[in-house]
Amino acid sequence: MLLNKFFFISSLEHYPSTVKAVVSLEPSHPVFEGHFPDLPIVPGVAMMQLVREILEVQVGRKFSITAVDNMKFLAVLNPLQNKQVEVSVTYAEEDGSVLVNASLFDGNVTFFKLVRATFQYT
Repeated sequence: MLLNKFFFISSLEHYPSTVKAVVSLEPSHPVFEGHFPDLPIVPGVAMMQLVREILEVQVGRKFSITAVDNMKFLAVLNPLQNKQVEVSVTYAEEDGSVLVNASLFDGNVTFFKLVRATFQYT
């Protein structure tokens, strides 16, 4: 949905139960026309979707997000200032669901943190 339109994967590393990626954000994407003109800010829902799509690339299956224990937006992510961000996703299968922890960051600045989200295979 957003892959290769809103964001592009610059690098992707696979480890057991972990995905680490560097993604490039597309500041001319239409979402920024409404969020916000002249001051683009990556919407929280786009950060969630980005994590989901990175995990789907890793696992090779589609997911839906069914629950989130804790989600924090810790800093403004402006694609003009942060053209690339790092993504870390850890996951574990439990009782037919996939439990996910993830973050988006650039150096010492964490933009988004997701703790114990439940994904279901679709």
